[in-house]
Amino acid sequence: MRIFYTYLLIIFAFSSCQEKKMRDVVEVLDRHGEYELTTPTGSVIGDVNFSKKGAEFLDNTTVSYILFDSIKLNKSSQKNISMWFKFEGEDARIPQMLFSIKDTIDIQKRFNMWIAGRRITALLNGNHLWANQYDYSKGRSKTYYDSFLLEPGKYYFLSVNYTPEKVEIYINAELYQQFDTIKEGNINFDQIYIGTERHYNEFRNPFIGNIRNLTLFDRQLSENEIYSLSVEAYEAIYEFNKAYELSKFNFEKQ
Repeated sequence: MRIFYTYLLIIFAFSSCQEKKMRDVVEVLDRHGEYELTTPTGSVIGDVNFSKKGAEFLDNTTVSYILFDSIKLNKSSQKNISMWFKFEGEDARIPQMLFSIKDTIDIQKRFNMWIAGRRITALLNGNHLWANQYDYSKGRSKTYYDSFLLEPGKYYFLSVNYTPEKVEIYINAELYQQFDTIKEGNINFDQIYIGTERHYNEFRNPFIGNIRNLTLFDRQLSENEIYSLSVEAYEAIYEFNKAYELSKFNFEKQ
């Protein structure tokens, strides 16, 4: 019976891959920063463990995060931030911050990306990307509700292309959300908080789970580059996701 379920799992994975666009593996050049996060990197605060699974944020009752300070990204208008992540938690109502980018010159500016309702969403300066017309008073947008739900316990590859006017969010090398006509979206990528948001002297929306293979670019990535970047760590991630999928079947009762 275990072999039967394993076979079904392989068929399902193959079918899912067939629905995706065909990509080419290309060389991904000009990386500004690259952090595997399997060993301590940056300024580590609180209860963060490191292993082959990446940086593991364990406890949402204490302040825990990784800070990359003075990362010195160029003052270009294009950026990309990419990572593998896996979130935990049964209560989908509780937001979990993946990263928070701060501008040290204008502290009012921020680029936050988090998980809410088991979907990815974001705030860029005053633009609430989950809201109708980016206005929080107008409620959640169709783009937010049409985005597929993410599963707690499963690794996903996140890649974000940024310009002051446009943000593209990719999950597993497929376009997940796109936001155009953003207003006043300029921000310097001076500091990056991983696993929390710093709002003045308060730390909010802690992340519970794992993050690894953080990569930063002073430019946007093409879809082939995003795919190729995800492939680099896929062999390690695959083992964790395979164990997660198999855990859905209760073999002991077969």
